[in-house]
Amino acid sequence: MRISPRVFAVGFGQNLSAFMAWSVIPVWAEYEVHAEPWQLGLLPVFSGIAYILVSLRAGALSDRIGRGRLCRIGMAGYAAFCVLASFVPSVPIVALLGALNGASLALVWPALQAKIGDDSSPADLERNLGEFSLSWSAGKTLGFFAFAPVYAWLGTWTLPVCGALSLALIPLVPGSGSERHHETPLVRDDHHSPALRAAHLRAGWWCNFAAYGMGATLVYMYPALLRSTGRPEAHHGWVLGTVYLAQTVGFVLFGRFAGWRYRFGPLAGWMAAGAGALLVIGLGSPLAAALPAAAFLGLALGQAYAASVYYSVHSAESRGARAGIHEAVIGAADFGIPLIGGLAVTATGWKPSVFVLASVVVAVSLAMAARAVRRAGLRPAPTESSADSPTGAPPSAGSGTGSPG
Repeated sequence: MRISPRVFAVGFGQNLSAFMAWSVIPVWAEYEVHAEPWQLGLLPVFSGIAYILVSLRAGALSDRIGRGRLCRIGMAGYAAFCVLASFVPSVPIVALLGALNGASLALVWPALQAKIGDDSSPADLERNLGEFSLSWSAGKTLGFFAFAPVYAWLGTWTLPVCGALSLALIPLVPGSGSERHHETPLVRDDHHSPALRAAHLRAGWWCNFAAYGMGATLVYMYPALLRSTGRPEAHHGWVLGTVYLAQTVGFVLFGRFAGWRYRFGPLAGWMAAGAGALLVIGLGSPLAAALPAAAFLGLALGQAYAASVYYSVHSAESRGARAGIHEAVIGAADFGIPLIGGLAVTATGWKPSVFVLASVVVAVSLAMAARAVRRAGLRPAPTESSADSPTGAPPSAGSGTGSPG
């Protein structure tokens, strides 16, 4: 079963709009308003809280009343946020307006992800999820790369342009004829017990929390580090664009090779590599060193997200509800880690402290993920399909024994 290209177009365009906008906002705050570190950390707070609260309800709501309806409402609300934010001169007020951004996007993504499950057969789920991830990740990548030239041309007028793009995408959201869905069992093998799936679902959520915390730290806090070292704001777009270009490549790799599924070693290895890469960037490395590190970080983000969304949707029921939790985890990381990091920078005066904090969060999340697997009394074994496939892990992760250690 093939997914409508319109779903992929919406995913691509909406993330292009969202991440161009959220490149403009922290750069404007740092370079034009000269915001304090705690203000930069505040930017995603209200957006993240609203995203969490609405995601937890929106996924289950879309199970009942239709994916497309919620998606269209969310895109219109996001466009309104972009227009309003472009006229506000205060960083705290923009942060407050972020609640509209978070609530609106929380209506979009769980519904689209659950629709992928609705329209997939067991044989097609992995491919369809991979293609959708490629579409939104490519949009996110282009949003970061396009930010610098567009912002140099339009300044904060970039934000209404982002809102207009979102409005233009609304007609592409599948119409009422395709909104009704039925539950189709997507678990097609008996190699993995329900306990195994539950343990790896929790592990995937923990690792995705840490991964999105690393990404959010770069998005909101990297401009302050750049300005403190006299580097141009364009480096923000280049580094972030490289991160999410690598994430897009990661979706291709982790979608093609199944060896990482239901094995903890590859996931842990990539997360450790990503934390090391974040420290290279966050300690002020020049662009020539930051770009290769950004590529490693992007691959780690791709592995964590691929695991979280796969385990969330690879179920026979409540796909919308699980997709909502998956997105709520992202929302919690997106505001919680930069906020605490901004407070740490304010307290210590050391701008790299926020990146060190995000790396510590990775270590804690890996410990919690390992605990989830251990408490289930599980040592994951390779599936039949993964026996002849690469694990997708970096050399430091080994070949993947399935041991949570």
